[in-house]
Amino acid sequence: MLHRYLPLIFAVLITPCYADLMVGLLVSRNADQTLEDWQPVLDDLAQATGQKVNGVVLSDRDELLRRLQKKQIQLARVDNKLALDAVENARSEVFARLSQTGNVNDYRSVMLVNKNSAIKNADDLLNRPKQLRYAGGKAGSMAEYLIPHYHLFFKRNVLPENYFKQYLQLGAENAFVALAQGRADVAVSNTFDLEQLKEKYPRDFAQMRVVWESPKFAFDPLVMRSDLPAAQKAAIKQFFLNYGRSGSNTALARQRLYYADQLAGFVPADNRGLRQVTDLQLFHDLFRLTFNTQLSAEAKLAEEKSYYQRFDSLVALLGGAK
Repeated sequence: MLHRYLPLIFAVLITPCYADLMVGLLVSRNADQTLEDWQPVLDDLAQATGQKVNGVVLSDRDELLRRLQKKQIQLARVDNKLALDAVENARSEVFARLSQTGNVNDYRSVMLVNKNSAIKNADDLLNRPKQLRYAGGKAGSMAEYLIPHYHLFFKRNVLPENYFKQYLQLGAENAFVALAQGRADVAVSNTFDLEQLKEKYPRDFAQMRVVWESPKFAFDPLVMRSDLPAAQKAAIKQFFLNYGRSGSNTALARQRLYYADQLAGFVPADNRGLRQVTDLQLFHDLFRLTFNTQLSAEAKLAEEKSYYQRFDSLVALLGGAK
């Protein structure tokens, strides 16, 4: 009699089991407003995948990573540095990147000053040691920390926390506000967040100008846990890559994307795109090591060796050399 039920048993076994999906959103602005803006997109994801979808907004990078590691978050919108940490330590993979309105797929880090400031360019900025108050990004962030540190400061042999009269580590919005309120003389931002800040604080934005910008970097990725069922991963990926680009509700989806994050949609991506981060991270670690006066020459050599070993491991993990 058992053979009569084998097809039914087999069908149950191969049918993916859709658990609730928790989506983590790494942002520096108001958490409640961000979740409200993203909720329609999450609701559409739930409808497309046939599972319940919840969202959580976090500004603490370490906390988001911990939740990915504990499987409390299965899918996340992060920056490139956190994506690398998730691939390395939280069994995650990149599957898409955000595309901004106008189909812009990259961004630049920028440095802002008051429009009446005597600082006109990067050289002016770096000719005033111990004179300026600096509002930068939180340690480890890509756009407001690693990129400006390397491309503006390290290339000129400057360690920023030793250079400025005051060195604050803030998110993009808080740094912008600090400059607007006169609590900082220079603030770090990026071209993506700056467009949103321009809309939120138009009068303050009108009183600022950009004195430096970085080379272009790939825009923020989406990651998901690698151990999700294959069918679930495929459904999630299909939803994001098609959202706002095809289907019967394209116009509505585009509207929801704009309100969520001024997005045009999502483009395919994979782990190899994170090689930009590995190179920055290695140089960052090596540069700071040269300024470390607490270590002996032997200890520095051992530390340098460990940095290169990690770099080689990450390159292999991301799919090999470019």
